[in-house]
Amino acid sequence: MKMKKEYATLGLALVLAGCGGGQAVTQPGDTTLSQDMDTAKDAVGLERLAVAEQQYRAAGQRAVARDDVTAIGDAGYNLATVQLDEGKPQDALSTVTATRSALAMRGQTGDDSGLDLVQAGALHRLGRETEAAAAASRAAGAQDTDIVEKAQLIRGLIADDSGDQATLASVDAYFANLTGKLPDSWTADAKEIAARNLLVTGGSTQTAMQDAMQAATIRQTQVDYRDMARALGVAGRAAAKAGNAQAAAQLYARASQSALQAGDKTTAAQWAKLAGTTSAVDPFALPATATTKKK
Repeated sequence: MKMKKEYATLGLALVLAGCGGGQAVTQPGDTTLSQDMDTAKDAVGLERLAVAEQQYRAAGQRAVARDDVTAIGDAGYNLATVQLDEGKPQDALSTVTATRSALAMRGQTGDDSGLDLVQAGALHRLGRETEAAAAASRAAGAQDTDIVEKAQLIRGLIADDSGDQATLASVDAYFANLTGKLPDSWTADAKEIAARNLLVTGGSTQTAMQDAMQAATIRQTQVDYRDMARALGVAGRAAAKAGNAQAAAQLYARASQSALQAGDKTTAAQWAKLAGTTSAVDPFALPATATTKKK
């Protein structure tokens, strides 16, 4: 049985990787394993990540029962990616470690670039930037162009957060040198990295804001709200650097509200602080229940 990974972005607040479903392409196959992977993929499409996590775990358990090294690797990658998108970077790291161990036990000793990719995203979420950069660099050497592209994005985000201007510039050059018709998600990533590099190098803040907003618009269309929120945050940086405090506060507030609804509470709180508020605001929250004290 051959399983399948798909690397469509789900927004990982920085990150990063996508989740896939699986299907049998040879016979005989394991219908239960295929159904678990398909159900998980459908759940991801509906943003029911808790269900997807449960189904990818079931697929992994079935793959172990089958002693299928390919299916184990794919289920482990997909499970770790969903956990990361749920805001569980430590769980994602544990899944990556367990998956690597299961693969090595079955003779697959080389590093899996997909696992390197999700590991880089998880480590970045945890603030372990040196380790994250190393994992992203390994993933950037993959044969799969989708993995390479996402690895370069993560390298750029890590470099920007770490003050590594040389790496950020090299990632910007990577995207600038891409040719041909690019997937929209790649264009959005390229625009975000270009905006970040302009802000670091003292380039045009207006161009940086335009690039960031273009990235946000593309991601909005693709229903990629976590990465959209991050691009809004970059636009906020550009507005602040241009001296437009009001526009910056509005952009940070928009990024905060979007991230909060997308489940990224930590980043939402950070942007809320930059917007000048104490916490992320939910304009559609249920009103507080009034209580009347009887005297």
